[in-house]
Amino acid sequence: MSSGTAILERSEATSVNQAMDTLTAQWYNAVVTGLGLSPDQFQLYQGPNSAMNTSQDMWNLFNAVPPASINNYYNPSQVNNFASDYGLILSALVPSSNSSFQNCMGDYYSKWTSYFSDHDPKTWDAQGVSDLFSSWAMRNAPGQAGCVTGLTNIYINPINIAVNKFASAKEQYAWNKTVDAMKSALAGGASKSFSMDSQTASSDVEHTWANGRTSFFFDIFSFGGGGGYDQLTTKTSSAGLKIDAQFDKVTTFTAGPLAANDPNNPVLSDYSAWYESAALAKAYTTKDNTVWDKQSSTTWDKAFGSNGFLLRTTSSIVVADGITIKMISNASYSSSERTEILAAAKAGIWPFFSASGGGGSTTDIKFNDDGSFTATTTIALGNPQILGILQSPIANSFS
Repeated sequence: MSSGTAILERSEATSVNQAMDTLTAQWYNAVVTGLGLSPDQFQLYQGPNSAMNTSQDMWNLFNAVPPASINNYYNPSQVNNFASDYGLILSALVPSSNSSFQNCMGDYYSKWTSYFSDHDPKTWDAQGVSDLFSSWAMRNAPGQAGCVTGLTNIYINPINIAVNKFASAKEQYAWNKTVDAMKSALAGGASKSFSMDSQTASSDVEHTWANGRTSFFFDIFSFGGGGGYDQLTTKTSSAGLKIDAQFDKVTTFTAGPLAANDPNNPVLSDYSAWYESAALAKAYTTKDNTVWDKQSSTTWDKAFGSNGFLLRTTSSIVVADGITIKMISNASYSSSERTEILAAAKAGIWPFFSASGGGGSTTDIKFNDDGSFTATTTIALGNPQILGILQSPIANSFS
């Protein structure tokens, strides 16, 4: 590759990135205004699949830790997620000592710990552990029944409670709402519509929680389509786009990590509670070594400092159903460009949700006499799509 060609390609890449950054910011502002959302919390969503079929699909999204950006291309296998971060923090905290309980139990201590490792209490708190111990002691060590005081003192400490709850989940991390609850909330959602003209719409996003930062937002015509699609994107963005969006149902749905067992829910009854907000609060509000183990490589600064790995959480998702989006381009396209555009339209719901079609979606392209086009994407009711999420500072996770 010649140096001249490399410079030209870098220039084209810069142009398309700038064009998409501008369009992303304009679309962000249009969605926030049109749906009555807060720029202090909202983040645009994109990902390999914007429809959710199972509760686990939805929980994976809630589990993701949002980057500091007005938009995010979500990957369900992303490294930074709340459950892993929470577990890492718990491993760095100092639990209460059980020496007094162990001394009281004497020869029976190992028998109890063996039983305890195989039997979870109904609730991971002082009462739940006390009930389990008392039942065991009645049958196996009645003379040690009074040791329960030393045991329950351990479980008054939220760190001990949290560590045991987290371990009991066996890496199956549920949230306290299911996808059925989300669909029920969406059925009662509001109808919303709005328009955007890229030639007049504001691209100022400095006022948002992310202070104007944007991250990767895939091309209008393809996800990694290459130079030809890059040129089409720049051409389309430069000439101007008009977008009309209609959502039959929109709702903002909130859920949190499962903190209490829910035996009456047919889905959640299969999962153990794993989250203890008091432990995270103690870790966040206490920086010294009375709470943080000085031998651990995980520190308060690494977790919650200015570049910490857990500065915010996904507190809500913004979901829509019954969608019609019309996009009108002002550019004039050649015959070969029209062929490329038609092929790209078949790849998915561009550029709003995902690079994968399906979910009841269709995209129809009509070219006008002047070479411009009108693209209409429709998604029938019954196929919920994620528009974005609401992020919350980590301090709000235990307030």
